[in-house]
Amino acid sequence: MTGNLAGIYDQDTAPDAPEFDLIPAGDYDGDIVKAELKDTRAGCMISIQIKLDSGRVVFDNLNIQCSTSSQAEDIAKAAVKKIGQTNNKIIRDTADLELCRVRVRVGIQPARGEYSERNVVKFYQDPHKAAVPSRTAPPAGRAAPARPPVAGAAAGRATGNRKWERSASRAPQPAADTQANDLDDEIPY
Repeated sequence: MTGNLAGIYDQDTAPDAPEFDLIPAGDYDGDIVKAELKDTRAGCMISIQIKLDSGRVVFDNLNIQCSTSSQAEDIAKAAVKKIGQTNNKIIRDTADLELCRVRVRVGIQPARGEYSERNVVKFYQDPHKAAVPSRTAPPAGRAAPARPPVAGAAAGRATGNRKWERSASRAPQPAADTQANDLDDEIPY
């Protein structure tokens, strides 16, 4: 659809697009908010949008059917299986992925050709395991604070075997790297 933008859009008064800093490499907790099956030249992929607990968003493409790379296909199927197992779901449709809780290892892909560097999802982890301290991505436009992660806040998390533990495990969790003298007193409810 094409159309005249006169009266709807003015180049001179339109706001500038916000600048987004890259999310620092690390482990982040979040929820899958969108999952779509899309065709590719070599098969099809699941396009995933993950909203991190900080409000930032990362994207991943899982080549679930790939005629040119069986390794890419195996990686994608293993990722979908991991997401299903950690959320006690059998994934049969992309809709089954939506609202799944995940912990992702975010990395930074270097610039290539005309494309600038960008964030990528390296792999998926069990968000209920406390062995890996999670990080909070900085809000858009701000750099990450330079302080080492401190484990411990997630150590007492519930296993999710009882009804009240499952609902508590879905509630927002404080970042594990928050230091005792730098607490945020906001109640996450």
